[in-house]
Amino acid sequence: MRKTLVVVIAGALVAGAMVGGATIALAQADVVKERQENRKQTAAAMRAIKGVIDAKGPTAGAVEQAAKLKTLEAAFVKLFPAGSDKGETKALPAVWSDWAGFQAASKNADAAFDKLATAAGSGDQAALAAAFADAGKACGACHEKFRAKAN
Repeated sequence: MRKTLVVVIAGALVAGAMVGGATIALAQADVVKERQENRKQTAAAMRAIKGVIDAKGPTAGAVEQAAKLKTLEAAFVKLFPAGSDKGETKALPAVWSDWAGFQAASKNADAAFDKLATAAGSGDQAALAAAFADAGKACGACHEKFRAKAN
C-alpha cells in the first residue's frame, strides 16, 4: 500500500511538472504574441501620424495617436519576462543580457513620444514632422540593438 502511494504521488508530480512546463511554454508564447500585437499597434499609430504629416492638415489628428504610442511603450517593456526569448520572436538575446540598455532605449522612445504629443498639440506642422523623425530614430535605435533584422 505504501509503495503504491509513493508511485501514485511520484506520477502525479511528474504529470504536474509536465503540465506546468506546458503552461509556462504557453504563457511565453502568449507574451511573444502580445509583444507582436503591441508593435503592430505602434506601427499603425506611426502610420496614422505620418498620414497627418503628409496631408499637411491639422496636427490635432496626431494627438490621440501620440498618446497611444506612450501607452503602448509603457506596456511593451513589461512584455519581456525571463525565458520569453523562445519561439517566434525577433527579440535578440541583448534584450535580456543588456536589460538596463533595453530599458534606457524604451525610455528614449517614451521621451520621443512625449515630444511627438507636444508637437501634435501645438498645431505646428514643422514641429510635428521634426518630432516624428526623432521618434522614428528612437524606434530605430532600439531595433538596431535589440531586434533581429527581417529576412
